[in-house]
Amino acid sequence: MTAAAVGVAAPARGQGSAVLRRAGRALVTIVVALVVLALLWQVLLLLFDVSSFVGKSPLNVVQYLFSEAPPRGIRPASLSAAQARADSLGALGTTLLNAAIGFAAGMVVATLLAIAFVLWKPVEFAFLPIAMLLRSVPLVAMAPVLLLIFGQGKAGIAVLAGIVVLFPVLVNVVVGLNSASPQSLDLITVNGGSALTALRKVRLPAALPQFLASARISVPGAIVGSMLAEWLVGFQGMGGVLSGYKGSGNYGGVWTIVALSVIASIVLYELATIAETWALSRWGPNAGLSTRP
Repeated sequence: MTAAAVGVAAPARGQGSAVLRRAGRALVTIVVALVVLALLWQVLLLLFDVSSFVGKSPLNVVQYLFSEAPPRGIRPASLSAAQARADSLGALGTTLLNAAIGFAAGMVVATLLAIAFVLWKPVEFAFLPIAMLLRSVPLVAMAPVLLLIFGQGKAGIAVLAGIVVLFPVLVNVVVGLNSASPQSLDLITVNGGSALTALRKVRLPAALPQFLASARISVPGAIVGSMLAEWLVGFQGMGGVLSGYKGSGNYGGVWTIVALSVIASIVLYELATIAETWALSRWGPNAGLSTRP
């Protein structure tokens, strides 16, 4: 094997081992988080003496989804375990699709706005305060108006999920783009490079850690935004199903939907950390400099 081939293989092995280590830590984190949350859930039900009619335990959720003959009050008699799983998992799939659309739209719009703010300072001075003002308005207050404007279909739901994603990503990416090395920017300038060249070669690589961190923390937010919109729109997705279950007194279903939303958020957050580790090990500021965790 030539020296060049060895030089290429070593960083690749380093990247692979870093991702595997991160995946292992993510798996442990998911298991520990779910165990701790289940114990805390059970303890709080006992501590506050919540009625068994309303408060359901983690075991009750398992019985709701899988037991053919659960204890009374866990699941409506007219609802089989198979139908309960189909309804709950179908709602989960709908919400994840809505959240994915909103997440992607929010990330793209936030990134484009951040680039515009950095390249054209008057745009930042004019619109960043407006964006921060809108961010201070509770989403619950904005949701009905946004749904009237964009409709009560997937577009409206995606807009709400996207707004949850947009603001934190916008602020973090602007900070990342502005954190580029002044010496590197000057080097581009003295060699005749344009602002777009500086953006592509210096600013975007410098902002990659902030961009990926923003994406990671925005994943649960997109799910929450989708569920809120679904709650207001009707009986689709986890938010809509949750509203229907609450109205019909199906508290086993309510707790099941809540549990599924928490599990999905934790799992997707950890998957995002794995993707972040892979991207930074390949393209980040310290890519190839160290193979240590």
